[in-house]
Amino acid sequence: MFEGVITYFIQTYGYIGLYFLMIIQTVLVVIPSEAVVVLSGALGLDTVKVIIIGTLGLISGAIIAFSISRYLGRKIVLKIVGQEWIDEIDEWITQHGFTAIMISRIIPLIPFDLISYVAGLTIIDFKLYMIATVIGMIPRMVFLVLLGTTARVVLSWIGLGLDFIVAAGTLGIILIMYLDRKGYLGKIRSKILRKIINIRKGK
Repeated sequence: MFEGVITYFIQTYGYIGLYFLMIIQTVLVVIPSEAVVVLSGALGLDTVKVIIIGTLGLISGAIIAFSISRYLGRKIVLKIVGQEWIDEIDEWITQHGFTAIMISRIIPLIPFDLISYVAGLTIIDFKLYMIATVIGMIPRMVFLVLLGTTARVVLSWIGLGLDFIVAAGTLGIILIMYLDRKGYLGKIRSKILRKIINIRKGK
């Protein structure tokens, strides 16, 4: 269902659709942001515009998620993102603040929404949170957009057109969401988070 919505929004509404998709994926935690950005690049949208609009969408989503968490509290966060990792990420952000937020934004497989909601539960200053978010998300966005653009160029070189790219992109999103629902991506994310948190703790 969501994979079709992603493709429809991007193809029909272009950059406006991309902007709102980035907000939706952060606040509602139903769509992988990586898939949205890569597909935008693969569909031939302007690279610079995708980076700018996608970043603005993520910033808006980050503000909304942080505000929900900070003003509505832990119970609502548990309902939205679940219990897993909340305590450890809470402690990690509390101890390392700016650095923890920035690192988590740079690495694509670390869930953007999870960090946004948990950050609101900590004592981190909102301005520091936003500065770290913007600095960290730019390399993430550039990498993902270029990945999608490169895929489109390669497919074009071998004679495959837009219809194939759309179909392949949709199937890719379906696969990513399937792996996520089955917990396979969660295991990878857990290993990455565990590694980073333990390094920052000096373990």
